[in-house]
Amino acid sequence: MRRCMRTAWLALLLILSMAATALANYPVTLDNGNLVLVDGGMGVGYYADRSSVQVEQYAPPRYQLAINVVSVTFSDEYWRSHETYIGGPYTMGDSLTLKFRYNWDRKVISYQREENWLDWDINHDYCHADGDPMIPFTAEAAFVSAYNMRFFDDKLGYSPVLKQYRRVIDEQFYLRLGI
Repeated sequence: MRRCMRTAWLALLLILSMAATALANYPVTLDNGNLVLVDGGMGVGYYADRSSVQVEQYAPPRYQLAINVVSVTFSDEYWRSHETYIGGPYTMGDSLTLKFRYNWDRKVISYQREENWLDWDINHDYCHADGDPMIPFTAEAAFVSAYNMRFFDDKLGYSPVLKQYRRVIDEQFYLRLGI
């Protein structure tokens, strides 16, 4: 049993490190910094369009924002030659609009899925199978773009996988946003 748990733990750590490494192979910004990488995988990057932010509600400590996310497909041929998508050709794809509600006092966000609003749990390790891991990054890109302030800043969430607290938004993401 102990060996099985250890193997599962190591596999999960490997998956998390591979996901972080995979994002390092995508350009962190496009369009002179207007498009900011919020997620990626399998040759497709998802970029928050900072110029598309719409303030739908401004009632501090509550805010509601909308932002477009653009899918960008990168060249598989370039990947095979260089093992990175950085500097390679790409094609802009569809965009979707994501809406977020923020509570400044509690430092929590909700996002709209169809007609429902779902709370984002900072104490959960999201993967693509159980929820969009791009949600907190897209929400932060929208908030920074609208108000030139960090929403999560150095807020910590507990990672059940890593069994430790970690930042919700890493400092590298804020550097991409220029704040």
